[in-house]
Amino acid sequence: MSELLARQRGRLRLLILWLLYQSPKRGIDITDDIYKMSWGMWRPSPGSVYPLLNKLLEEGAVRKEGGDKYQITDKGIKEIEHFILVRNRSKTEDAVEELRGLLDFFKEINREELALHKENILDILKKIEEVVRNA
Repeated sequence: MSELLARQRGRLRLLILWLLYQSPKRGIDITDDIYKMSWGMWRPSPGSVYPLLNKLLEEGAVRKEGGDKYQITDKGIKEIEHFILVRNRSKTEDAVEELRGLLDFFKEINREELALHKENILDILKKIEEVVRNA
């Protein structure tokens, strides 16, 4: 398994736990939320989401609620505690950290997919730069 694939699986695990921390969800809801959060650039396959959910169930990090919804457990919350603690920072710190995360995301996505949004992204970056320069 490549290092990139291993990192992606680790990120998917943390992302699933974080989404379940927000509220109980079905597997399809998790997939849809990730798709929306990534601006339509990443939709994890059911073949990666459901086996991971089953592993999280086996490990006790999540449990099933109401038949088809998954809910995070205390064990799962403990695993993502360092992400939850981020909420205590200022909104500006959160925004800067989110930009760092987006940078990592853009480094790893398919270049052809990124190229489709290049003009839009460059326009947003220019506006961010202008706001920061005038601070």
